[in-house]
Amino acid sequence: MFFHLNTCRYNKAVWWFEKTLAHIPSSLSEMWEPTVVNLAHAYRKLKMHHEAISCYERALKLSNRSLSTYVGLAYTYHLQDNFSAAITYYHKALWLKPDDQFCTEMLSLALVHEGRYGIDPKIEFH
Repeated sequence: MFFHLNTCRYNKAVWWFEKTLAHIPSSLSEMWEPTVVNLAHAYRKLKMHHEAISCYERALKLSNRSLSTYVGLAYTYHLQDNFSAAITYYHKALWLKPDDQFCTEMLSLALVHEGRYGIDPKIEFH
């Protein structure tokens, strides 16, 4: 029941965030970056990782100074076992806030996972 309740809430959140963003009369400005990031977080919670990554990348185009965006992107890649991308974005987040405990711990974990499981040959590097 608990999972179902949260899923309903995240689905509702996605609906509201998408509805809000659809009603913006012009192109998005930096002011809308938190809304796009929250949409990405909701997608990630729903395990819709590709949609989450797309939103995080969209948010980065609006502002490249958001710790939450870099951390969310790193964590989403980490959940997909794309350790190289996760490591890259954890580093970018730590550049913004070097003492972030979550990023530091997750970076260490991603490094261990990459060492243990290797790099997925299907992953493309840009």
